[in-house]
Amino acid sequence: MTTMETLAGVVVSPAKTFDDINRRPSWIIPLLLMLLMNFAITFVVYRVMVTPANFDRVAQTKVQWDAEASGKTLSPQDAEQQVEVLRRQRDRWYLLPPYAVLISTLGLSAFFYLVLRLAKAGTTFQKTFSVICWSFVIYRGIGGVVTLIWLMLRGPAKFMPAPAEAWSPTSLAHLVPRALVTANQYSAISKLDIVLVWWLAVIAIGLARTSSNLSFKKAAVVVGISEAVYLILNAMGALPGVT
Repeated sequence: MTTMETLAGVVVSPAKTFDDINRRPSWIIPLLLMLLMNFAITFVVYRVMVTPANFDRVAQTKVQWDAEASGKTLSPQDAEQQVEVLRRQRDRWYLLPPYAVLISTLGLSAFFYLVLRLAKAGTTFQKTFSVICWSFVIYRGIGGVVTLIWLMLRGPAKFMPAPAEAWSPTSLAHLVPRALVTANQYSAISKLDIVLVWWLAVIAIGLARTSSNLSFKKAAVVVGISEAVYLILNAMGALPGVT
């Protein structure tokens, strides 16, 4: 399959596409596309949504959000230091996408590879990494485009520094009043999204098709339980740095 056929196949025919990826694992193209999308979203957030005119409002809201999620009470001095950190992040927005892409792809690949090894599913890290990279065409590709459009339509005046998943118009967070839940609970709820379900299904198909001893049903159970545990820990505030 050509690169374009693989990109389209992940969306419309993932089983057949991952059969081809199983024979010839690849990851460079989807990784580059993911990096480009992360650059685009980060640029829009830090240079278009967050402007000099609304920076103080957004930064203060973000600082309060993070303090609530960590259960801390910030002094005025601590709050100002956190605002300054956000100001530096805005000035150096271009440093965030490579870090985010590498952490997400390598971390998720390592996790599922270890789980599959424990389940005695015959696969390699290269194949698992390839599945994760190509599956992100759904989550970061299609989901990213939808999020970008939604952000631009709403504009800077309505931008809120919520968890990034809450920026998606298909996130469950839009149906839950923010005042009714904690910051960590809202973060977990925001991750419940139509695109998330689609992405998890594609990961399960990919893991099953690239493993010699793993059915789709077992792969779906592994992926589903892993995501459920992650969301529960997120809601409990048991994942440092996750909001």
